[in-house]
Amino acid sequence: MSTDELLRKTGIANKYLLTRLAIQKMRELVRERDKRSLEKLKNKLPIFVLKQIAEGKMKIDNLKLELK
Repeated sequence: MSTDELLRKTGIANKYLLTRLAIQKMRELVRERDKRSLEKLKNKLPIFVLKQIAEGKMKIDNLKLELK
């Protein structure tokens, strides 16, 4: 699935927000799981997260913008 298709399907306004959402989810997964369970994933972590977003398992409402 291309980025443009993913943006259309999810209704996310732009690529920046999609990227922030994916990064946030990846960080959460890395914190919550041990490294071995992440290594067993069928796809690489970014692909796994983008598929979850495409399936509607994570929405833009879940995005927490962290100021650092």
